[in-house]
Amino acid sequence: MGKEELETISEDLQPKIFQENDTVVEAGQPLHSMLFIISGTMQAYVPIRDAPREAARTKTFEKGMFFGEQLLDWAVKTKTFDDQPPSDKTVRCSTKVEAFALTVDDLKTLVKTGKLKMRGEV
Repeated sequence: MGKEELETISEDLQPKIFQENDTVVEAGQPLHSMLFIISGTMQAYVPIRDAPREAARTKTFEKGMFFGEQLLDWAVKTKTFDDQPPSDKTVRCSTKVEAFALTVDDLKTLVKTGKLKMRGEV
């Protein structure tokens, strides 16, 4: 994600707080928002049949990182906004997490008003 995209979406960010052990999203469920982490830690797990979640850990998200960026690509490519992409991982909070969220509805508005353009547009 480039600087211009970040500046465009920053006006629509909403504060969000998750508690320790909260599940942000389950693998296979639709993504509802893109999260920019301000404080705290989240762990991402890829589902592996019959394996404990610790065995499937794939990534740690911490301050300054973001999660759900595939929503940005989806928003500029979709025609209907009815086909939200599913998460390919389960994300849970290891600690209390403070984040800024950009929701699907916010992305829909940004695309429909032309503030967020499709790739290749001028």
